[in-house]
Amino acid sequence: MTLLLVELFSFYLIIQNNDEQDAIFTHTMGVVGGNMLERRREWSDYANLEAISDSLIAENARLHSELADARHIQVPYRDTFFMKDKDSLLLSDSSRRALMRPQYKFIAAQVVGNTISSANNWLMINRGSLDGVRPHMGVVSRDGVVGIVRHVSPHFSVAMSVLHRQTKVTVAVERFNALGSLVWEGGDPSIMSLQDVMRHFRVKDKDAIVTSGYSQIFPKGVVVGHVDGDPEPDPENRHFWNIKVKLTQDMASVNNVYVVENIYYTELDSLMQQVKNEQ
Repeated sequence: MTLLLVELFSFYLIIQNNDEQDAIFTHTMGVVGGNMLERRREWSDYANLEAISDSLIAENARLHSELADARHIQVPYRDTFFMKDKDSLLLSDSSRRALMRPQYKFIAAQVVGNTISSANNWLMINRGSLDGVRPHMGVVSRDGVVGIVRHVSPHFSVAMSVLHRQTKVTVAVERFNALGSLVWEGGDPSIMSLQDVMRHFRVKDKDAIVTSGYSQIFPKGVVVGHVDGDPEPDPENRHFWNIKVKLTQDMASVNNVYVVENIYYTELDSLMQQVKNEQ
């Protein structure tokens, strides 16, 4: 310790009595200090990235909600049977805007567990009942449909992946609004089968497949995938097509997702149960 102090003192004397050494020392300390401040700034920016990312994800959830509702909401216009979309209403149409009822909310989440190699695949997300997540809510990403929530704990949820034999998503060929059911038959995790589309619709390769909006789970117009190759007649029913769909969401790399809350799910489900009981 004494030796170190003597060396430091000697170094100080050299600098104080030698202008050239003093200049070298000052320049060196400036470089070292600048590098240290730069590293400090980089670490500070890195520490803030998570907060910035969370803020952006929350903002995306809000924008998803607005977009889903804009696609869904239509209101009576000028006392006729014609309907106007939300975005086409004038600001002066305040009375008609009051009739608009947003139907969807989006809860931002992250995937913390995911399988793609089983016959029935699942995802786990880091949002649960304390965040407003309930069973039967849809899960989507920026690139497409991901799954349907089945089990919920206070802080986490397990969703049935679209790569699950029991998953069936009501979709449409966007060009015709031709309805069908999207299912996974196993094998390639990037390909699903679109069933029940009638053959009088001239479906082509690359046609966009979107959610129909007719289910209580997913809003209208969420892109699911694109037709992969020319459709073939369904061997079990020649009146329908058997269509392969290439998913827009790579299920092997899904990360940031949004849980879709249909505000009127309980009410709609109750009405459907009444209809079923009458049959």
